[in-house]
Amino acid sequence: YDFHILSMFSFIMAYFLLELHCVLLYFTFGPGKLRHPSSGRLYTCRLCCEQEREMPMKDQDSPLDRYAVTEVFCMRCGALQPASDRCISPKCESQGKPFSKYSCNICNLYDDGPNKNIYHCPFCNVCRSGKGLGVDYRHCMRCNACVSLADDTHHCIPQSLQGNCPICHESMFQSTEPLRGLKCGHVMHLSCFTMYMRAQSYTCPLCKKSIEDMKDYFALLDAAIRMQPMPAAYSATVSDIYCQDCGKRGKVPYHFVGCKCSYCGSYNTREMGRLEG
Repeated sequence: YDFHILSMFSFIMAYFLLELHCVLLYFTFGPGKLRHPSSGRLYTCRLCCEQEREMPMKDQDSPLDRYAVTEVFCMRCGALQPASDRCISPKCESQGKPFSKYSCNICNLYDDGPNKNIYHCPFCNVCRSGKGLGVDYRHCMRCNACVSLADDTHHCIPQSLQGNCPICHESMFQSTEPLRGLKCGHVMHLSCFTMYMRAQSYTCPLCKKSIEDMKDYFALLDAAIRMQPMPAAYSATVSDIYCQDCGKRGKVPYHFVGCKCSYCGSYNTREMGRLEG
């Protein structure tokens, strides 16, 4: 009995927080709501629909297709009208005025957030955070992704954003969270990258290459090996290794601290075999 009361209380609190969130979004996304193409329900934005889908409700909508929205609801006068960037009702006190500072008639996005830059990328066909292509971003046709002009180390991997984040397995192409490009070219959410690094994981979960410049760390391993010479019984032991950074294979002296690639100097190696001296 207590469990059912607790569950009901949790549901009511979740619903209350969702409603409060929608009120706050009024001041962020402007006084316009999107009408769901299938159910006809009204949502401040497609993310509100996604949040409601995460709640334990029986009658849930399908994901809101931003491109399929044909009607918007004016939250000032209550008029339902064809999708537009402003209210066309003659009874509305804000007739003719834009719903928000930024609006996109392709994505059906309305955003009134202060000091917020948004642009629509015609190649991604979605709205992105930023001032625009050629201003602070460019579109990489090979990756099919928008890349910061300040990023001079961009490494192309075709369609790298089309898959899911290798950590949380959520979509990256349509994600509203910041993304982090790795040294190898793969991408993950910035929050996932931070969590991954805190777990002292320094190799890409997809290709196993080093995700950061590891020169300083490798220098520490060099010093550790110099300070801890192997016993005489292992002095002639050789390891057959595969370097996960440069992709080359070779034979190097065995050491329990690590086996250093003789080609690129990386310790990100995998021991394939061992030859006893």
